[in-house]
Amino acid sequence: MIKKILPVLLVVIILIVFSNYQKNNQTIKKMLNSKNVVTIQPTDLIKKTVNKSEKIFLQVDEPKNNITVNNAIINISGKTIANGYIFINEQELKADVNGVFASATTLEEGENYILIVASDDLGNSVEKDIMVNLETTQ
Repeated sequence: MIKKILPVLLVVIILIVFSNYQKNNQTIKKMLNSKNVVTIQPTDLIKKTVNKSEKIFLQVDEPKNNITVNNAIINISGKTIANGYIFINEQELKADVNGVFASATTLEEGENYILIVASDDLGNSVEKDIMVNLETTQ
């Protein structure tokens, strides 16, 4: 019987001592009496997380779709989210802090399809397929 009562009695004594400590501790009193209490609701955390992530987009400035060029090297540039990942066919690069990206690729004679994919850290992606026709005068 004493073995069962002793742990319970010990817990009660610890709670009484801790309670007295809290009542007499000035720091804890200030915290408990403070009107500057900040409460965070779970919905606040969700809103902040959603607002931090931009919606993925891809703007290709050059080349324009369905153009014909006579130079085998073509510049590819555009804009996406800040620090977004860009894949141009098999080439991987990263947009800068403003979302700007630029690269160059070599075309083959005739129709060339350029696949441009932008993705973010969450795995969201968007893509554009551009066709550029190379006609060299030889």
